[in-house]
Amino acid sequence: MDVDDYTQPVEAVVAQERAAIYPVPLKARSYVELFTAWLQANPKAAREMECIALAINARGLKVSTKYLIERQRYEGRSRLVPVPYIDQHGDCHEYGINNTVTPLLARWLLTLHPEMRIEKRKSMFDDLEKEIEECLEKAR
Repeated sequence: MDVDDYTQPVEAVVAQERAAIYPVPLKARSYVELFTAWLQANPKAAREMECIALAINARGLKVSTKYLIERQRYEGRSRLVPVPYIDQHGDCHEYGINNTVTPLLARWLLTLHPEMRIEKRKSMFDDLEKEIEECLEKAR
């Protein structure tokens, strides 16, 4: 944020203060925070993915988070709301659910339903297990 630029309208300064700044490319911690914000911005879509996962699990099959994301993209009933964020250069971006967050989606589902048959694979989020749990608990 350029605090020396007095030509900016007050609304622009307030918007910059409220927006979180994340380094690009995104780091694991940034993904966790943005995924949590995405869950809060998209409760219907999150619930829809959770219900599909529960239905798959009830049939005795292993749940695939990649499938859940693809299904939500193409067949989901909820309109997905991206989460805006600003990078270290001041550029605006929008965070939407993508294949990078499949490990986070799996961990979120496991915090809600520990008995669910879902595979957790190695990912960049492995070192942040406790932090992820805390963030996802808040998103409930």
